[in-house]
Amino acid sequence: MPTPSTSDLPKPKSWDEFEDITWEIYKRKWHDNHAQRYGRSGQAQNGIDIYGRQNSSGKYIGVQCKRYEDNKLNQQIIQAEILKAECFSSPLSEYIIATTTLRDTKLQDFVRSLNEERGLENKFAVYIVFWEDICNDLADPNNRDLLKKYYSDWEQIFSNEEKSISEQVASIHCLLSFEIQQDCNLLQELLNKNQYDLSEKWQSSFSQNRGVWRDISSRLLLARSRELMSKIQIFYQQLDDIEMSYKSLLALIYQIKSVESKPKYNGGILGFDTMPTPAWASNYFTESDMRKSINLKKSYFTKFNKLKKKVHETLNIGNQITCEFN
Repeated sequence: MPTPSTSDLPKPKSWDEFEDITWEIYKRKWHDNHAQRYGRSGQAQNGIDIYGRQNSSGKYIGVQCKRYEDNKLNQQIIQAEILKAECFSSPLSEYIIATTTLRDTKLQDFVRSLNEERGLENKFAVYIVFWEDICNDLADPNNRDLLKKYYSDWEQIFSNEEKSISEQVASIHCLLSFEIQQDCNLLQELLNKNQYDLSEKWQSSFSQNRGVWRDISSRLLLARSRELMSKIQIFYQQLDDIEMSYKSLLALIYQIKSVESKPKYNGGILGFDTMPTPAWASNYFTESDMRKSINLKKSYFTKFNKLKKKVHETLNIGNQITCEFN
């Protein structure tokens, strides 16, 4: 099915219709309600079919419309039209040749080279607007009324395409909302845990629940809403941080247990006034082990409190996203 940005609309059946389309497009681009078609058939027009001013200020911009059934536009025609435009009654800042000709690298290279020479001579710049460019202008959502006016059948095709995309986006919103809600449930469960009640559950639970977000096509459709996309990205980044923090906490727990699991010598803590400590003492819980355990616990509680704060922030973001989906 064609999409609004790439469809090749049928070329206008008459030069008059092509000029009308071009005039309405540029009147909007220039924000100039006083932009006009110049003269009528049979009158001398000095290479100008349409003229107006950007934001109704400054020098005039001139447009010459060239409708062809085939790709007949060439360098000689371009040069001839420029010479005519230089005789226009008011100075021009730009000169545009709008054509039904398909995009052509040779013509583009020629005009670019021509503008380099004209710039040195302080003459107005020349541009070519090809049929593909005009199609894209007509497919712009802001020009939907023009598309409907000149291509009513195609406007319906585009409307159906947009409806289909909207339905896909709605489906993705529903699935993603479900996944994020599952993450929020895990976050709430983790938030309710105390510092002595941790398991390995949260080391990978979040990253496993990310099917929609990993799908590139789904993310491309979601990208239409940049603000929401940014919020979702932050949410998942913070989930990754939580998993990494949790692994770090578990590693500390294992270290603490390893130190405190040493047996006590005759029920007490070994301490030595002289150094070095005898080799046999390393098998028992010593004052050095006690200090190490205390420091590890301090580090653990500091990281645990930071994790709780991060979990709370992430839960709030997740709830905001699901509210927006709903």
